[in-house]
Amino acid sequence: MDIAVIIMQLAFGAIGLHFGAEWLVSGSSKLALSFGVKPLIIGLTLVAFGTSAPELTVSMTSALQGSADLSVGNVIGSNIANIGLVLGIAALLKPIHVEPEVFRRDLPAMLFVAFLIALLPFIGGPVQQGDNVVFMLDRWKGVVLICVLGYVLFRMFWGAKSDTDVKPPPMSTGRRAALGLLTVLGLSVLLTGGTIFVEGAVSAAHLLGIPELVIGLTVVAIGTSLPELATSIVAIIRGESAIGLGNVVGSNIFNICMVLGLVSLISPLAIDAHVMRLDMIVMLVFTAILAMLAWTGRSINRLEGVGLIALYVLYVVNLFMGWV
Repeated sequence: MDIAVIIMQLAFGAIGLHFGAEWLVSGSSKLALSFGVKPLIIGLTLVAFGTSAPELTVSMTSALQGSADLSVGNVIGSNIANIGLVLGIAALLKPIHVEPEVFRRDLPAMLFVAFLIALLPFIGGPVQQGDNVVFMLDRWKGVVLICVLGYVLFRMFWGAKSDTDVKPPPMSTGRRAALGLLTVLGLSVLLTGGTIFVEGAVSAAHLLGIPELVIGLTVVAIGTSLPELATSIVAIIRGESAIGLGNVVGSNIFNICMVLGLVSLISPLAIDAHVMRLDMIVMLVFTAILAMLAWTGRSINRLEGVGLIALYVLYVVNLFMGWV
């Protein structure tokens, strides 16, 4: 692909990410309050589902084309990027307050889901596939992941239903409809911008001769995490830290349960042994670090944000240098 086209894709993608995130956060937060729903719940569900759409699209397409490395690497790498890069940068800009229900209900759910995806492929043992040893994510394991997602969502909405702290302000039906349209428009522009940016980034990586698994774990993972990054940064700058943090926690749950669950239902995934030995463990470590930071300080401060970014940079450098 022409370098000029790649540059245009990256530029237009970045513009779409910026404006899409602005409209999505503005519309969804105001719409949530008008119905008496906490912004945290909107971040954990609606916004998280929307910003996980690029991961679903990329992973589904990759799996159907026989690129399991790209499909799995995209999800695992995206979850690592969501914590190390997205929350790291967001906390660097402004400390993130962690609401009580997040470390009581949502972070344990994210931890459980992370350990589940690290365990499921080992059931049935390793499989020899050509010259490589792989671990399978079969269809029944996809069913398990989707069922877990259903239970997690049920708990979230049940908690939102029983919450009476939020008093909805008076708002006309027309105003709510306008906010709904702004939310949908923002999500559409955000996803379109993310898709265009990822296409440009992947083309650039192929031109540089980067291996498919590394592309999935870094270039595509960061690219498909850009909606989360844009949304979280805009939300936190606007004072909606609940949406920013909820977006990342919810997105990581959706990435594993919805994306890998649906993809493995359609086409069983073969996960490279190296991913199980290194990248899956790194994802667990990042998830545990986030839970620890939230539990001990009830917030993620700037210094902790720098630490998350530094760990993420170290992980990415290792992928390219092949130290481990």
